[in-house]
Amino acid sequence: MFGIFKEPEKIIDTYEQVHVILKSLLTYELKELPHRYEFWYRVAIRQEELRTLQAEHRAKISMSSAVGRFHQVQYEVMTQKLAKLERVADIYKLFCIEDEREALNHRLYFQQNDIAILYDHIQHKELYTYCDMAQQQFWEAVRDDILHAIAHLD
Repeated sequence: MFGIFKEPEKIIDTYEQVHVILKSLLTYELKELPHRYEFWYRVAIRQEELRTLQAEHRAKISMSSAVGRFHQVQYEVMTQKLAKLERVADIYKLFCIEDEREALNHRLYFQQNDIAILYDHIQHKELYTYCDMAQQQFWEAVRDDILHAIAHLD
């Protein structure tokens, strides 16, 4: 009898799932920056930090020493991190436009199972983020999976 008054569960479409995944991922990426800044300003700050680190490592690359090779590896890592952050931020901008919802849902149709699984992981992320190293690896895996799932959007 009391079941009549239950609220129907809100069905979350693929568009909303991707939006939540991207926002969670970017929030993790920006966790060290002060919250007093606007979201997109913090994204720009993080991108600039990565560009600065990239330039610092590039300037110190030398194949004649172990430290120089360390800088080579770090330069490549910073280049990849920057490219992935820029890609996630660009895609998140696209998912902030409500008018694109129907078209994006249609374009994501073949990826909806992968996205639903990833969304479920985000909803239960506390199970996978029990230490800093595991948390970092979890978010890197989420980033790689979501970028793979939405790679065809261009």
